[in-house]
Formats: sequence, structure tokens, C-alpha cells
Amino acid sequence: MTDISVKNGGFTPELWSAKLNATLDDHGKYMDIVNHKYEGEIKSKGDKVYFYTLGSLTVSDYNPTATGFSGITYQDPTGDKQALEISQQKIIPFLVDDIQKVQSNIDLVNQYINRIAVAASQTKDKYIHGLAVANATTKLHTDSALQLTKDNVWAEVCKMYSVLGRKNALINGVDYAGKRPALVVTPEIEGVIKQCSQFFANAVGAEVLRKGQIGTLGGFDVFVDTNIATDKTGTGSAAVFSQTMVALTSDAITYAEQITKTETLRDKDQVGDFVRCLLVYGGQVANPDCIVTSKVTGSFL
Repeated sequence: MTDISVKNGGFTPELWSAKLNATLDDHGKYMDIVNHKYEGEIKSKGDKVYFYTLGSLTVSDYNPTATGFSGITYQDPTGDKQALEISQQKIIPFLVDDIQKVQSNIDLVNQYINRIAVAASQTKDKYIHGLAVANATTKLHTDSALQLTKDNVWAEVCKMYSVLGRKNALINGVDYAGKRPALVVTPEIEGVIKQCSQFFANAVGAEVLRKGQIGTLGGFDVFVDTNIATDKTGTGSAAVFSQTMVALTSDAITYAEQITKTETLRDKDQVGDFVRCLLVYGGQVANPDCIVTSKVTGSFL
């Protein structure tokens, strides 16, 4: 349950907290890619949710009448014990001229909530992207970035798709949740992808099943994330700029978040109210085999 602390009797924190939790996901690119299996079980920073990833079972011969038959050996499919820890805690503070006037104007309330949601989504996306890049089992072109062009982007994306297939991360082209794998790129890489004849953009008026998806390429739902940084190695004329494409399934990363507190304080120096929201979140790479990264560079950087 959301923990509410109220300093001003005219403030209605229950309304704000409910809207924040419902709105945050609408702005994030990774929010419809990662899974949220354990989100309802966290309350505050430091909480941990333990879960198991079951191991594989093997099939063995069975012939009880054969010479040397020693009986049945039973396997234990219990895999590694993992912990989803709520390790991140962020505060979103801002000033409102008059909280009671704001709450009487629903359009203004929505504008404030959207601004908070955008700020939070940028932080969350950077965090999840960092988890994916750091923990991927397969990392392509780490020593020397691939010079990406409209002529080779199709082959590179297909290579990333085949890696996921070889790692058994896909079943008939989708992950274990029934979704196509996701390809997360920057606006610069998007510009290259859109020059590729194999790219299928979402048609105007067509139903988009995943938030933020711009189209499909090589079996992937394509997402554009402006929070992915451009990396630089070297200096001067020897400097090389690169970016990292991330391909992953919804089984790769488990994520949870919660707005745990919303409170207000009266500004003692002027007519206005301070509002602050406490956001806690955390993620765990449950299946690193379900992530492939590709380091690329090009004239677009």
C-alpha cells in the first residue's frame, strides 16, 4: 500500500499516486519489453524478491531388463536462485504555485503528471539499457564497431535474430510470452534502418500492439530510445563514436517499480507548495542468453 504523508490538508495525494503509477509506463520504451512478474511484491528500497530459473531436463534410455541396468536416476530441475532487488531510489521534487488550484484543474493535473512521467521514464530507460548492455551473453563487435549502412543493417539484424534462435530464446519466432523479440535502437540508427528495403513501418491507422514500436525488421519489433548514449573512444581526429543496438526478449529482464510516497510542503518563503514523489525500482537480468548487443558506428554519428 502506498505510504502517504500529508503536510497540507488541502492536498489529495491518493489521486496523484494512482495516476502516477498508471502513467509512468506510457512513456518508457523498455516498459513493454521487460517483464513485471514480481512488481506487486515490492514496497520500498532494499526489498528483494527471490525466484528460480528452472534448469533443463534430459531424456535417458530405459530398459530395465538390460544387463547392467542400475535403476532410474531422478533429476532436480531447480535452477539458480536469483534475487530481484529494489536497489534504486529517486526523488522527483517540484514547486507548484497553489496545489489546491492545480487540483481543481484536471488538465493542469494531467500536465504535471505527464512531466513527472517523462522525467522518470528517462531515468528508468537508462538503467534498464545499462543492465542489458552489461549482462548480454552475446556482444557483437565489441573490439571494433561495425560500420553500419543501409546495405548491411539487414544482415546484422538477422544475425542478432539467429543468435537468439540458437540460444533457444525463441519458439516459432516469438518468446515464451508469445511476443516478437524487441530491437532497441537510437534515432540515428533508426535513420539507417528506414533506408533498408526490408523494414516494415507501422501503417497509419494500423493497430500498434506494443507501446513505442515504430515497425518491424528481421523478426523484431523495433523501438527507438533517445536515452541511449553515444560512446566515444580516442581523441581528436582518431576519435571513434559508436552506439549499441540491443535485441532482447521479454524473458531477459525482470523489473519492478513503485511510487511509494507522495507528499507536499508549504513554501515558507513564497506562496506555493513543494511536491515530491519517491520512486523506487530495480531490475535483474534473469536470462542473459535472451539478450544480444551489437556495437555500431557510421556516418550518422
